[in-house]
Amino acid sequence: MAGFGVRSTGSPAHNGLISWLERRVSHLPGMSVRSERIPIQRWQPGPGLLLSGGAVPVASAIPYSAPGLRSGDLIHLPLGTPITAANARGKVVLRDFPPVDRGYLAEPLLDRDMIDAGTAGAAGVIVAFPFPHDQVRGYWDPHTGTHYRVPGVFIGSDAASKLQVGTRTTIGVLAARLPAVTRTLIATLPGQSAERIVLDTNTDGVGWVQENGTVGLLALAEHFARLPLRCRPRTLEFDFATAHLHRSSEGSEFRARALDTDYDAGSVAFAFVIEHLGTREFLPSNGSLRPTGAAELAGWFAGSPALAQAASVALAGRAVDRTFVLPGSDLPVPDRAPPQCSFGGIGTHFHSHLVPTMAMISGPWTLWAPSFGAEAVDHERMRRQVLAAGDAITALAPVARDQIAGPYLDLRRARAAGAPTCSHDLPPARAPR
Repeated sequence: MAGFGVRSTGSPAHNGLISWLERRVSHLPGMSVRSERIPIQRWQPGPGLLLSGGAVPVASAIPYSAPGLRSGDLIHLPLGTPITAANARGKVVLRDFPPVDRGYLAEPLLDRDMIDAGTAGAAGVIVAFPFPHDQVRGYWDPHTGTHYRVPGVFIGSDAASKLQVGTRTTIGVLAARLPAVTRTLIATLPGQSAERIVLDTNTDGVGWVQENGTVGLLALAEHFARLPLRCRPRTLEFDFATAHLHRSSEGSEFRARALDTDYDAGSVAFAFVIEHLGTREFLPSNGSLRPTGAAELAGWFAGSPALAQAASVALAGRAVDRTFVLPGSDLPVPDRAPPQCSFGGIGTHFHSHLVPTMAMISGPWTLWAPSFGAEAVDHERMRRQVLAAGDAITALAPVARDQIAGPYLDLRRARAAGAPTCSHDLPPARAPR
């Protein structure tokens, strides 16, 4: 998977991975395969450029930032200071990367800054990491799929030391914006019942972590396809979804909307999402990210007692440590259906649509930093996680649908009666002016 390189949504590398997956699953006995196509305005990354009293090394272009070259005086705006026309028009804005516990938590702030810089008429945005260039080379976030109106670049701490506030600075992004069609691959393996267990992950990604769930899903598909029909009480659907790196067209959200309708028709038992498997923990130390020797903390989210019990038993059976079985990652809202919306990643789409859902996910610093390569993944741990996922699916396959659902049935009734529910709005395709 990692050999395809940066799999930006709808890119040749991404299409190549999807085609490779399609060939693999199409050859499995009994498997049928189809695609759901999604039109997008893709962003094909190229190098970033920064000139400020000489060339400054750029770690990567900020995803979906505007192509082109622009110049302006360099200003540093501390975190917490809004980017406005009064302080940023015509300027190149230097921001420090937010002081977050894990890099993925910075996405809302980065997204807000890029949008604000566009409406303010800034020349561009530079985000400086507290880590060296080699560790953040190729960094990819935000992944909203919102096309920004200014160029933006990431730089490492060593490059940031070369910048001088007040200096005339040129910032550039060499990238392409092109219409494209991307696709979600849906592979279906018949069981004794047409009622489906739906397994989902995304295919677009960078490096060895985001998104290695494709490898886990492929392994599960190969395992269950080898079993005789009597060992598959329910049909298994494997969704290799597109556009998680282009969330304005999130393929998993489109699948969740369809399953929401299908659930009422009785054709879905539950959904199970796997993401970011086998990750090692890296934490800041002395100005760089260093391995701690431990596994990255992980969540196995489960929306009902039956799902949570299956998760706990599977984790213990395969000795998967540092993993918490949780009902959600956000604060509960008592009168909402469901009280907790977030499952930490793309599992959120299914759970918030009130499809009974489990989701395995971690969020290490290496998630959007592909420079760590294979060092980011403990492959034995990844294998045990996938085995645990298979154990949970096997244990739940013969369990009655209503028992699996637990509180979801009441939540669906409450939603139908008018109870507030989670937002399913996707990010805008273009930043406002």
